Amino acid sequence: MTKPILVAIAMILLELSAVRAGEGRLSLAKGETRTIEFVENPSTGYVWRFDREASENPAIVRVGDGGFTPAGDAPDRALVGAPGRRFFRIEAVTAGRARLVFVEERPWEKRAVQRRTIEIQAR
Repeated sequence: MTKPILVAIAMILLELSAVRAGEGRLSLAKGETRTIEFVENPSTGYVWRFDREASENPAIVRVGDGGFTPAGDAPDRALVGAPGRRFFRIEAVTAGRARLVFVEERPWEKRAVQRRTIEIQAR
């Protein structure tokens, strides 16, 4: 591989690592989609959701639920009660900046126990 490709791959991996840590910044071209993930344990009732109302300028992106993958060595052998991964797809719709807020809460309590912010630069 050429050096520019390796640098680009390294930058993407750094961005994804930051997003996993909850302090993310993503740079997206219009039409580009990235997936972010959070550790989630729905057996406790706590699930992650995108909080559109708390976000700033969310209209420049489209946020979609990418599903949940339970812990375990195979999808048909999930570890009951163990945390898994919740995925969200973020697609840049138009150029601009946004701050997306994701919260972990029990839907019936509406009180976040965790909040993660992702800064988006769409070009």
